[in-house]
Amino acid sequence: MEDSEKPKPIPAYYCCYLLRSTVRHASLYIGSTPNPIRRLPQHNGVAKGGAKRTARDKLRPWEMTLVVEGFTSRVGALQFEWAWQHPERSRHLDSEDDLDPRPRAKANANAKTGKPKPKPRARTRRSLIAHLEDFNSLLRSTYFSSWPLRVRFFCRDVYRVWRAWNDRVDGHLPDNIKVILDGDNLATVPDAKQDNELAPVGSINNLTIDYTRLEDYLEKSMFMLEDPEDLQCTVCQASISPDEEQIVVCPHPNCRGTSHLLCLSTKFLDATNEPDLLVPTQGTCPLCSNTVQWVKMMRELSLRNIAEKEARAVLKKKEKRVRKASAAMEASSGPRSSSIEPRSLLEEPTQDDLGPNWFEGVDIESDSDFESRQKHRSTQPPSKLEIVIEDSDWDDAELIE
Repeated sequence: MEDSEKPKPIPAYYCCYLLRSTVRHASLYIGSTPNPIRRLPQHNGVAKGGAKRTARDKLRPWEMTLVVEGFTSRVGALQFEWAWQHPERSRHLDSEDDLDPRPRAKANANAKTGKPKPKPRARTRRSLIAHLEDFNSLLRSTYFSSWPLRVRFFCRDVYRVWRAWNDRVDGHLPDNIKVILDGDNLATVPDAKQDNELAPVGSINNLTIDYTRLEDYLEKSMFMLEDPEDLQCTVCQASISPDEEQIVVCPHPNCRGTSHLLCLSTKFLDATNEPDLLVPTQGTCPLCSNTVQWVKMMRELSLRNIAEKEARAVLKKKEKRVRKASAAMEASSGPRSSSIEPRSLLEEPTQDDLGPNWFEGVDIESDSDFESRQKHRSTQPPSKLEIVIEDSDWDDAELIE
């Protein structure tokens, strides 16, 4: 099986974003990327690989006013991006009448041919207010409203426009969609009990775009499932077999709950009392009774089962960091009579192991048109300055001016 055909784990990070020219605020751009930290310098011409639509020097520099993150796949982010770029053509923003074209086709039939006249293309709205209205509607749409998305605002005036529109709309955003005030002018002091994924980070450059947040969870799961003889499903109480079944592990540090994937998903879905829901968003762990985010469990499961080499590289990266911190602590406190060597749950590194920056390659692989570009690329890896991260950069994507 070729590399392009192999299943890939749920990406560590993928987001859609709204760019605004700091020189001309009326110029806006919508994109998506697995790495906004590198993508923004590319748009600004600091690094190679920016989009054609943002390459004009008279509009640079650009700023990321907001990002919406939490997509469970690259495809999901691209779907959201396209719908946001093309609200006049997206089915997610159509009215109920627009979803059924039959009455309109009959009323607008051509007198000579009897065929329905083509629906005139709606005029694209270009303002920030219009973009935020469409953004709000997408988050409330039937398709996207069940996704565990997080919206981070990095510009105060953009958030103010969003808030003014949001307060005018009946109802509220679904509980699973979180709004985070971030950046120097918006961020508040995070609550100590707050979920790390919901805490403000201060700037685009501080976003966690790799699997760092999964390190402890992944380490616990791999350790528990190496010797599963004393483990059983918390739902059906049957013994588990990680080599033959899909097994999920509770992400809470002090819980040893393990379950068959189908058993736990069925239990979570039954608790929602929503018969049309196919995939749960969260649930209560049968063992520790803590709330569990489904997407977090699936991200860990896909990394552990589909990308074992990458999973072990994540843990070796953590081990290396722990050893370095331990050595620095010993050096600052002076010699000790005895020291404890940090133990690893992994085998000794081999020549097949990936380096500490392995995830950068995954990010690049997630970008559009990667496979076609890879065929024409030399075997010599490019330097870091030549690494290119591209978002979807649709040919008909529109630069708002």
